[in-house]
Amino acid sequence: MHTLIVDSKKRVRLPDARPNQVFAYEPQGDGQILLTRLVKEQVAEPFPRGSLKKYFTRAKAKEELALLKGCSLEVPE
Repeated sequence: MHTLIVDSKKRVRLPDARPNQVFAYEPQGDGQILLTRLVKEQVAEPFPRGSLKKYFTRAKAKEELALLKGCSLEVPE
């Protein structure tokens, strides 16, 4: 068992905790506090490397450039 001290800014240093770990804090009715380490779910990349290549082809680039020729940033008067 470890004894922990709270500083003036309500911080506690946990010896085994690593930076950016998240804990759930639950006060118990009998004066005890329960800390539970929350495990981050592995978030898959929304667009894995190479998955968007099918959308960027030479034919698509020519089509986009043709559309852009008719566009202008100038405001008509």
